[in-house]
Amino acid sequence: MRETSKRVADDVQDPDCGEAGVRELAQAADRLFYAMRRSRAATVGRSGAGLSMAQLTLLEPLSADARGDGLPVGRLAATAEVSVPTATRMLKQLEAAGAVTRQRAPHDERQVLVRLTDDGADRLAAMRAELRARQSEALAHFTPRERRELAAQLQRLAAVIGDTVPQPGGGDTARP
Repeated sequence: MRETSKRVADDVQDPDCGEAGVRELAQAADRLFYAMRRSRAATVGRSGAGLSMAQLTLLEPLSADARGDGLPVGRLAATAEVSVPTATRMLKQLEAAGAVTRQRAPHDERQVLVRLTDDGADRLAAMRAELRARQSEALAHFTPRERRELAAQLQRLAAVIGDTVPQPGGGDTARP
């Protein structure tokens, strides 16, 4: 409650709390989004791991498959937000490159399970390390307190934006 009333008081005193302030924040968010895309693309372009960002996104859930049972193509596609045919095409390329194996599920012949190979796991780990190093270098320009505050605000912004995105099978918006 105290935090809310402080925010309201700050908004009343802030002349930019109207449309201009919203526009400025939206422009800053857009700049951040595009800067991050350029940074990731530059990291991928110089990476020895040989994975694209799309491939990294597709393979990421496999790193959490601790038992190594494999994950279905449909789940990987959904997580990466690509169609199943697109995921299948990408996974065939990754299989040819030795990063994954694909095999029919023993309990359901219609389902294909994907597993990381040791080489694929090494490439994924190398790519993650390169991305984290680049992020650490950029974020070192902020004090620990600034990083905590920025993280909290970015989490809040992501939640607010996420709440406005229509959900599959739902109405026009997720929440009013």
